[in-house]
Amino acid sequence: MKRVECTEVFPRSAPASPRAAPTIVAKDTLPFVEFLAFEPRGSLLVVESPDLARELGRLRRRSGPRFDLEAELPGLIGPGALSPGGRWLLAGGARIGGQHACCQLIDLHSFQVVHTLPIMRPFVWVDDAHFIAQSPNWKLAFPDGNPVRSETRRVDPALAAAHPALVTPEPSLVRVSLATLTCEPLLPALLLDEEVKAVLSPDRDILYSTTHYSRISAVRLTDARLLWQRPPSRNVIDGTVTDLALDPALHRLVTVGGGMSHDMLVLDATSGEELARHSLSMLARGLTTGPSTRGAALGFRADGLGVIVTNNGLVIELGKEGRWSAYKAGSRAFRALAFSRDGASLALGGGEKNLRAVPLPPIEARP
Repeated sequence: MKRVECTEVFPRSAPASPRAAPTIVAKDTLPFVEFLAFEPRGSLLVVESPDLARELGRLRRRSGPRFDLEAELPGLIGPGALSPGGRWLLAGGARIGGQHACCQLIDLHSFQVVHTLPIMRPFVWVDDAHFIAQSPNWKLAFPDGNPVRSETRRVDPALAAAHPALVTPEPSLVRVSLATLTCEPLLPALLLDEEVKAVLSPDRDILYSTTHYSRISAVRLTDARLLWQRPPSRNVIDGTVTDLALDPALHRLVTVGGGMSHDMLVLDATSGEELARHSLSMLARGLTTGPSTRGAALGFRADGLGVIVTNNGLVIELGKEGRWSAYKAGSRAFRALAFSRDGASLALGGGEKNLRAVPLPPIEARP
């Protein structure tokens, strides 16, 4: 495959556009904020979780110009997915052995859980009546100290019995019908490298997904055909993935995560061809002290402005003509971001115990 250094995709830095400093818009969040999304009416949905795998977090709705707390729902974890029409939210529920094992379907009109389902992340909505999730994987057993597949699935047996149609014969990414709570398999899930993130093409017909070890796939939803698949990394040194996003302007997939040689990949979304790889630590050298820079979450505005938030409080903007800029927006790790409905600002959350808003450059002035 053709490969170029990421400096050719993002060849030079640009000064961050003049703007106001980040504003704290809400305090007393749990560490960590794992999900942020703006509802169509402008309210901000926030999933906060304590930094303990055995404990569940809460969903909060914040409304008005001061993002005042309007409603709260305990007993779930992030990440989440908001339906296109804003009626439904998918989020994680109780874990098994510290791992994701179920899904909560929340009706945002009543702000209540209406279904607990035996499926797990990644979540992405196809439309208001269908969504993508992952059927439960096999539990691991360690008879001689090495992991092997057990004969039971990683799900509460009572939950699986209540919705048997969602427990496919083999673990896989599935498309779920909200009306019938049935599903159709799309892509097999591996035992030690299951899917962690998924996004859809602008026409919502191509599903892009990635595993922790960078096995990236493209599946056409109309016929469940695998269009292309990138093989996984051999080990963590070769690169892992924490988030995946699609640049709608240039039709490129971008991942961030970890790795020794690189922690960021840029792929052609049509072919899966690798266009570039880069180290955010090198990209952001000298901008901050403390731990090496790693991307924690990323997203693209509708016009193609990309934003990466990092483990050390940086915001990195990926603009047109390969130019990027970075600035400090906090002192702790960010884990979630959300663009406002008008695209003029960015909400950030993570380990700061507060939410922050960052103004974004207008489209004509972005770097």
